[in-house]
Amino acid sequence: MTDAAMSAPTGAERSRPGHGPDREVCAYWRLTPGPVLGDRVTGTWQVTRDDVAFVVKHFGPSFPDWPYPLRVAATLRAQGWPTPEPVEEPLVRPDGAWVLFRRLPGRSMRPVGADVAVEERARGRLLAELHAAASATGITDQRGGCTGPGELVADPELDRWLRVHERARPDEGRILRACRDAAVEWFAALPAPDAPRSVIHGDFTPWNLLYDHGRLTGLLDFEATHHTYQVADFALSWRGYHDDVLVGYDEVRPLSEDEWRLVRPVFWAWLFIGVRDLLAAHHGDAGPTRPPLDLEWGLRHLRKHSPLLARKSDVLELPVPE
Repeated sequence: MTDAAMSAPTGAERSRPGHGPDREVCAYWRLTPGPVLGDRVTGTWQVTRDDVAFVVKHFGPSFPDWPYPLRVAATLRAQGWPTPEPVEEPLVRPDGAWVLFRRLPGRSMRPVGADVAVEERARGRLLAELHAAASATGITDQRGGCTGPGELVADPELDRWLRVHERARPDEGRILRACRDAAVEWFAALPAPDAPRSVIHGDFTPWNLLYDHGRLTGLLDFEATHHTYQVADFALSWRGYHDDVLVGYDEVRPLSEDEWRLVRPVFWAWLFIGVRDLLAAHHGDAGPTRPPLDLEWGLRHLRKHSPLLARKSDVLELPVPE
């Protein structure tokens, strides 16, 4: 985990979806630009070459340790997981790195109604299988620029800017600081939880899983991968309330008591990724051009209620009134 923007709610570096991939890059690889596929943290576009579909991705200069996610994806691909595979050597330029991937087949599942719970439970089981494979990769080094969740929330600069924000927006700031303080206290009380660690995917969501006739054909978007507690992968797959993801996971690899207790503080820590820098940019500039500040996504997820975790003992709940 890093304070560089790696998550949807707080991404400080965003590509502009109205702009295509760099023309020189397209010319070098003989690419015809297509539609934008992603507009957060990295720029991602569909492109073609000789009528064959590819994906080109741009990792900007502030993107932390961009070779790391390629290495994680490659080691999982060696075990049979369908991860994006580069088809050319990356182009490293002053504006960052450009990587050309083979376009994987299949489509993501967008369930509705009763199918939502079925998809979540199946995805939880699949995530447990992925974590077994992640442990087998042998990757134990940390991604450059990343820290653990305990270190992230304990950052004194985050605390300082949260207090500044609380003075400017008391209701919003009170919730943010109280949740940060509660997470800090939890990690201080249990600095070494008995919980498996490995590299994690980081965004194990329906739109990052491709299927063709029920067969998994694509595991996409390793932008947030790093080495940490495996339950940290619930941050964006569970999102505070998709309990069937936890149920499905526990069916394949039962979670320990410490892991159940760890789910929410790790989730809260994830919601603070990038917040320090956003607050500093907003409150540290007294001029008229200060950047806007919208933390509603994170606040909304801090308020999410999980009936499953509520039945577990000693789990964190929102420490202040909503």
